[in-house]
Amino acid sequence: MDKVSEKPKGAGESNFQVSQRAQQIDDEVFKLALGLPPDVISLTAGEPDFPTADFVNMAAKRAMDEDFTHYTSSTGILPLREAISRKLREDNKLDYDPSEIIVSPGSSSSIFLLLFALADRGDEILIPDPAWFHYHILSGLAGNVPVRVPQRKDEGFRLDAEDLEKKVTGKTKMLILNTPQNPTGHVLTRDELEGIAGVAERNNIIVVSDEIYEKILYGNSKHTSIASLPGMRERTVTVNGLSKGYAMMGWRVGFAASSPELTQKMTSLLGYTLVCAGSVAQKAAIEALESQKSRDYVNTMVSTWSKRRDMVLKYINDNQSVMSIVAPQGTFYGWIDVSGSGMTGKEVSSGLLRDYKVGVMPGYLFGESGKNYIRISFATSDDAVDEGMKRLAEFLNKKRKS
Repeated sequence: MDKVSEKPKGAGESNFQVSQRAQQIDDEVFKLALGLPPDVISLTAGEPDFPTADFVNMAAKRAMDEDFTHYTSSTGILPLREAISRKLREDNKLDYDPSEIIVSPGSSSSIFLLLFALADRGDEILIPDPAWFHYHILSGLAGNVPVRVPQRKDEGFRLDAEDLEKKVTGKTKMLILNTPQNPTGHVLTRDELEGIAGVAERNNIIVVSDEIYEKILYGNSKHTSIASLPGMRERTVTVNGLSKGYAMMGWRVGFAASSPELTQKMTSLLGYTLVCAGSVAQKAAIEALESQKSRDYVNTMVSTWSKRRDMVLKYINDNQSVMSIVAPQGTFYGWIDVSGSGMTGKEVSSGLLRDYKVGVMPGYLFGESGKNYIRISFATSDDAVDEGMKRLAEFLNKKRKS
């Protein structure tokens, strides 16, 4: 029998072939968010520029000194789940027993686990457009079908119940909601949430409510948890974490609150995948949630971001022929329409990085409606925001297409 000979691989060649599912992932996202050269003004990363508070760091040190460095239960340690239970009751008017709460390595992990725990392959997941790009990617990786729901720009990027209902089919299983919203900064009002709740109830849809930016609000904006509305606790999973509001980005502590049954299934899924959130990080998270000093620290951060927000709005108002914005009510992002320049968001992002050494996120990453947008983060230094916006204005005016 003849042997089939194969040509050996040359030096440096690889047998690895990336899967189709991995090819769905847009590598540009992380290059822009975390991989920019040091000489670039970065307005991309969605993380506070403040360090973790000293009193939180000290709690972590105590945990290490006490050798609290082993695996924990995949559900999370009980004292942290008790602290989260109190936080939800005091801040969000939500009554969850610790047995209904799971701690995860960041809120993203909770969302990914929920896509497996609550939806089967082929089930449709409703996602606002624009929205944080992870929702769309994670839904696809989980074998679900992401379905975009347009938001009304002329109404401040409102998610209208009628628009939502039009996208519902017999395969619709879940809606991922985010308020305050990344990237637009829109904060869903109670009226909006009631309309959305009505759609969910009529069509038996589970709502995953991502409330990671709840503490970052401007002016008279108020955050409402949709699970606090009548009849919605039973069909809502409230997801949150400590990265944004408590400046605990690298600690990776998130959580989800739902029911004992769902929490148990998520615990099993987490145990098979990411195992558990870090033990030391969980101890630090308790201090962040329980300390009276946290409120002052959060207020200091939001006050600083509010001033930078005003700086961004001034640059845009002074250059209305090339860019415009709906003022963000929350988060630390600016969702800037650059269509006045005659360029797409991707063209602006690429050209601004190449010619002016300023990094921004192209809007197409957040959905089809983001084609003519860029997202900037003003959770960086005052000087970076000032100089970055100055260069953006100069670039748009100089490269403007007639």
